[in-house]
Amino acid sequence: MNLKSKLKAAALAAATLGVIGGVGQAIASTSTPVQSMGRQASTLLAQSATFGTVAINPNNFLVVSVPGSAAQPHKLFIVEQIQPTPPCWSVVNPGGGEPTQINAMWNTFDFTGVCRLQRDSNGYAVRLNGQDVAGARFEINERNGDLLLQFAPSTTSRDRITIGKGNGISPTGFTQIDLNPGWSLTKRTYNGVIVSSHLVYFTNDATLAQLQAGEGVATGPGTTQPPVTQPNLAFNDIRGNRYALDITRAAELGLMSGFSEDGTFRPLNPLTREQAVSVVIETAKKVLPTSVIADLPQTVFGPSFPDVAVNRWSALKIEQAKSLGIVTGDFGSGNFRPADNVSRAELMAMMYKVAVLRADSGSGDTTSTTPVPGSTPAAGGLIPNISNPPSFTDIGGHWGQSTIQQMAAYCAVATPLNETGTSFAPDAQALRDYTASVGVRMVDCPAARPQ
Repeated sequence: MNLKSKLKAAALAAATLGVIGGVGQAIASTSTPVQSMGRQASTLLAQSATFGTVAINPNNFLVVSVPGSAAQPHKLFIVEQIQPTPPCWSVVNPGGGEPTQINAMWNTFDFTGVCRLQRDSNGYAVRLNGQDVAGARFEINERNGDLLLQFAPSTTSRDRITIGKGNGISPTGFTQIDLNPGWSLTKRTYNGVIVSSHLVYFTNDATLAQLQAGEGVATGPGTTQPPVTQPNLAFNDIRGNRYALDITRAAELGLMSGFSEDGTFRPLNPLTREQAVSVVIETAKKVLPTSVIADLPQTVFGPSFPDVAVNRWSALKIEQAKSLGIVTGDFGSGNFRPADNVSRAELMAMMYKVAVLRADSGSGDTTSTTPVPGSTPAAGGLIPNISNPPSFTDIGGHWGQSTIQQMAAYCAVATPLNETGTSFAPDAQALRDYTASVGVRMVDCPAARPQ
C-alpha cells in the first residue's frame, strides 16, 4: 500500500461524520489589605467598573516565558516575591545583553509563602482604560527568533495585541518578558481592597479600539507610541470586513482569488461545493507533504461523479479531493452537486479530513519547521491545541457536531457565526470571507496566526 493509500485510509477511519453530500443536506503595595472574594463578589467579575487597581513594586514581580508542551511551546508565568528570602528567581546573565535568561529557583525549594506563581488566566487579566477585558486569551508566540506576549480580546478573536517581548529566546527557554511602553502591572482591588486571588492586571490607559486600530497611545509626559501603518488589502471591496486581513493572506497564499471581470472579492457571496473543494485542495497543497501532493492525479480521464463533466473547470480538483477521501458522492445517486451552495458544517468536514491527513503524515513531513498538530487515531480525533475553545449551543445532535467542536479546538478553525455569540450555524451557507479565513487558519496553524 503506498503512502497516499495509507493516508486515505487513515483519514476515512478518523472521520466520524458522514462524508460531504452523503449525510444530510449538506504588582501590590504592602499597606493595602486583602479581601476574600465571596460568591456575591465573584458574580460581579463581568462588571469591571466595580473593580479598581493598585500599583505594585515591579522589583517584586517577574513576567517570564517558561517551556511548555508541543501544542503550547511557551507558557506565561507571573512570579511574585512575597518574602525577601530565599529568592524566587535569579538572572543568569545580568548585564549580559538580551535575552534575559531566568534561573527558575522557585522549582528548587518549597516556595509556599515565599513565591506566588500566577500560571494562567485565573491569575492574570487585561485592563484597558479602566475596564476589564472579559475573556482575553493570552499567548506567547515565537516570531522571527523572538517571543511576543500577546492577547486576543476574546476566545474567538483573530486580533493579537502585543503586550511585551523577550528580545530573543534564552537557551533554557526561561526568558524574561519586558513589557512594551504604555503597559504596566497592577493588582485587582474590589472596593479598594486587593482580592484574595491577587490577580495581576496587564494595564494600559488606551482603549481596546485604540490598540486594535494602532493609534498613537500616550506612554508618559510628551511621549507617544508611533501609529501603526495600516496594511494594504488585496481587494477594495473587503475594507471594513472582519476577515479583511485573512482574505488578503489567502490571496497571498493562492488559496482564493478575486473575480477577473472587476477585481472584486465579493466577501459575502456564498460558496458553491466545487469552489469549496478548490479552496480545500489549495490548502491541502500547503500543509500536506510534497510526496502526497505529487501522488495526486493530474489528469481527469473520466467523470469523478455522474454530474461532474471531465471538462468542468473544477473537475481535476474534485478528482483530487476524491482520491484523498475528502469528498464522496450522495448516497444512492452518487452525484456531487458541484454548483450547490456548501454549508459551514460541510466546509468543516472537508477541512477536518485535511487536518487528519496532515496529522497522520506529519512524521514524514520534512518540509515544515513547525510542529504539526497531532491526532489520536484510536479515538478518531484531533489533539486540541487551543485553550478554552468556543462551545457552540446550536450543534447538539447535528451530524457535524463532533467535527465542528474538534475544529474549534484545532487552531480555532471553527468559530461562531460572524465571530460573535455562541452559534456556529452549521447549516448556514459558507461565505467567501469566512472560507478564506478558514483556509488561512489551516495553513498558518499552529504558530503563524494572523496578528
